[in-house]
Amino acid sequence: MMTRILLFFFSFFICGTVSSQYRADSIKLKDGYLHFYTKGEGQPVVLLQGGPGFSSFYMRSIADSLNGYKCILIDYEGTGRSQYRAADKSWVSPEKVIEDIELVRRKLNIEKWTIVGHSYGTHFGLYYAVNHPTRVRKIILVSSIGTSNQFQRYANDNAMVRLTPDDMAQLGAIDSDTLLDPVEKEFKIEGILLKSYFFDKSKIEPFLNAVPSEEKARNFSNSFFSAYFDNPNFWKWDISKKAYALAVPVRIIQGRQDFLTDGKQELLNARLKNSRIYFIERSGHFPWAERPVAFFKVLKESLLNNSTASR
Repeated sequence: MMTRILLFFFSFFICGTVSSQYRADSIKLKDGYLHFYTKGEGQPVVLLQGGPGFSSFYMRSIADSLNGYKCILIDYEGTGRSQYRAADKSWVSPEKVIEDIELVRRKLNIEKWTIVGHSYGTHFGLYYAVNHPTRVRKIILVSSIGTSNQFQRYANDNAMVRLTPDDMAQLGAIDSDTLLDPVEKEFKIEGILLKSYFFDKSKIEPFLNAVPSEEKARNFSNSFFSAYFDNPNFWKWDISKKAYALAVPVRIIQGRQDFLTDGKQELLNARLKNSRIYFIERSGHFPWAERPVAFFKVLKESLLNNSTASR
């Protein structure tokens, strides 16, 4: 459990200026509501967050750059504001996540939309497209993690090897401090763990400081995270063959120095029918936070361009 937490628990906070121009909406579920948010008008783009277990809030830092699009963000059941029943392995799964995504599409009466997924959100985006191919215009994978969970067998080592002995000592001291407020403790630990995720370490502090205090407590659901990994099908989950058969255009945007950039992204790009891969140089797992000019140039080009070839 600890290795999973070290890898993902403190990994997906928002960065940048956040617009308040979001319309909140919800769908009644058996237990509570599925909350989602929309911003802007134009071609619909659904932004899928990672974790798994984070709220949709940090995706606003991407959505706020997309003028001329209708951006949709979803707090999957068990995350963000959609936490009404205890998350457990009996229902927390990628199947449930894409079911939530489809509920929102139907509620908004969208015929087709573009998917932008980050990290574990790239799994959800590809899986949604596999199950609802006629509803997807294009898929954009930011910090892709491939088409199965096998990367988890080595990802934690890839992250932790980037920390120094001093970093590890600080982690231990913070974790054992019983006087720290739990949320404050999380953010102090985050400040150290993010050294594995960022190429430019000077970007870490402003990245964390951009999280509004009112969002901190619900930004991550540890119970959802644990249930997702404890699902009996976790290690069996593999959509490779079905993903390779997709005909919709796919764009992959990858930080060159992301600890999860290990060749599977280029393999995915080569095997997909209509794909193009972009590398953001001198950037880690959050390319929009480290190299915003380069990232958003590529993102906007990816939203418009359907041609093949890679670079």
